Amino acid sequence: MRLPNLLALAAFALAGALGATAAQASAANFTVNFAVKNNDASVPMIRSTVPLPTGVTGLIDPAAAILAGGTDPATGNAVYSAPLPTLVSPRQVQLAYAKASDGTASCTFTIKVSRDGNVLPYLLHFASDNARCLVPADQRTSDGQFTAQTSILDWASI
Repeated sequence: MRLPNLLALAAFALAGALGATAAQASAANFTVNFAVKNNDASVPMIRSTVPLPTGVTGLIDPAAAILAGGTDPATGNAVYSAPLPTLVSPRQVQLAYAKASDGTASCTFTIKVSRDGNVLPYLLHFASDNARCLVPADQRTSDGQFTAQTSILDWASI
């Protein structure tokens, strides 16, 4: 085999191996699309969790006041992504929001991805530490990709 052909074959094999590695690496992470909505009629909210937790991208940064009816982020969605959980090691992140004026009326939202023996083994669970701040229902997938829709977390001061 001639040297140029051998080099081309080696480059092709290396590109294939690197492509497979990149695909495997991205498949080894879960992804959650979400946004936080200011569901209050008149009070601006602000994220009080600073800096952004590891794995969370796309939220307004630095944190800024969000008017009534607005969302964080202002358009589209934020993303929480991390390595897929194991049967004994769920992944979770917490985000706190409060009144922009004085930091009161705080709500802490928890986004948790776990794995179990279900046919759809990856479970996305949202929680809030206050009943006035609403969260979506649980979701399940086979691959940990919760990207078919944007999950909305609702903050309110009353």
